[in-house]
Amino acid sequence: MIVLLMSKIILTYPSPTHRMTYSAHILFNVCLGLEVEWNCNSKTDTLTISFCESSISCPLHAISLEDDENALSSGVNWSQWGRFTYPCEVLGITDLQFDPLASVFFCCVRWEELQSQGEKNTKFRDKHGRFRGAVCAAYTHNMLKTPLVENLAYAIATELNIPKELYDTDYTFEPTIDIDIAYAFKGRGLFHNVLAAIRDIVFFRWGDLQNRIDVYMGAVDPYFTYDWLTKIHEQVRLQTRFFILYAEYKKPHDLPVHKEDLDSLISYLVKSSLVSWHPSYEASSSVLKFAKEKKSFENNGIEGGNNTEIVRTHFLMGEQSSWRNFVDTGIKHDYSMGYADQVGFRSGMSKPYPAYDLATEQPLDLMIHPFAVMDSTLKSYLQLDTSEALSTVSQLSDSVREVGGVMVTVWHNTSVSDHGIWEGWQSLYKEVVLRCIP
Repeated sequence: MIVLLMSKIILTYPSPTHRMTYSAHILFNVCLGLEVEWNCNSKTDTLTISFCESSISCPLHAISLEDDENALSSGVNWSQWGRFTYPCEVLGITDLQFDPLASVFFCCVRWEELQSQGEKNTKFRDKHGRFRGAVCAAYTHNMLKTPLVENLAYAIATELNIPKELYDTDYTFEPTIDIDIAYAFKGRGLFHNVLAAIRDIVFFRWGDLQNRIDVYMGAVDPYFTYDWLTKIHEQVRLQTRFFILYAEYKKPHDLPVHKEDLDSLISYLVKSSLVSWHPSYEASSSVLKFAKEKKSFENNGIEGGNNTEIVRTHFLMGEQSSWRNFVDTGIKHDYSMGYADQVGFRSGMSKPYPAYDLATEQPLDLMIHPFAVMDSTLKSYLQLDTSEALSTVSQLSDSVREVGGVMVTVWHNTSVSDHGIWEGWQSLYKEVVLRCIP
């Protein structure tokens, strides 16, 4: 009973910055569910973290002190502690050879990505301007495939002799489905279908031609995998969340079908599933287009199918620089946190956590929901077969289970169609779900 009454973390430092209080909230409240209390009655320049009679201390890194110029000039080094390696090394005779609060901030706010914002086709950014997972520091230090921040929280809890029953949480699995292309053949006009049929003939794509004709005559479209997906999830008592692209048609990245067909599909999906907005590629680069598209989705008039508070951006274009606009336009939850080219935990987190605004040095009213793995990453970027893909998903799921985290997966309605390049991947998804359930 005494331990329960004293189950709060005491952090001692004379004048904690906003970054420090934000990072402490994530490390101890979000990751461990423990209350944090700051003791500012200290004249030392070191941070002390205490629980009951146990404590650890370390100097602070420039990132914690909001001194990015100094952090950039000196660089961010990593330091080993136990099984894991953490960013923001500090020097001196100290209990920890790194600053844990700076480590959290470095990971969760994606500090290393800030200097390359706006670049395209560079060492750090791909042709879409997305930060490359293969050059991030966590990948370099072989720490990308584990929720590093949550592991840090658990390591500190162990070091401070905190009883596990005070912070141990249950692992959960949240499958999400992106609908970038709702139908393979349905939902296009007659002119589009005629031109596409001609291309099928010219390139001898007889299978596509037959499928196109069959769908036009009333057969089920190959990409209509929604019933199959919801059934797979319902069998293990999971609810499906769909993110649906609802935008103007614009090649090569935004390829939705007619709005009438999308509205009909949304009306169908909300009967059994959660439906959220999937802002387009174009919307991610224009505040005006974002607002216009958001309003269009909200005005579809479908109860349960027009809420724009929860998003995942198309092509995963949303990142730290998008967070302020998200908040200003009423977005409350963003599921875009992950890499396209690599699996793993981009922010070192599997659990949802609050965003942060570097311009004001304040937390934002926006929750970031990281994901661990995406189907197209496994197949297109890493070029894995189904057996290798399942092994990779299993490894990620195991790492989340260790910290009682949230395993979020990103799949597409197209990748479980067994159509075209995705042949054989429907059966894989059954195995993925079974492997990831609690």
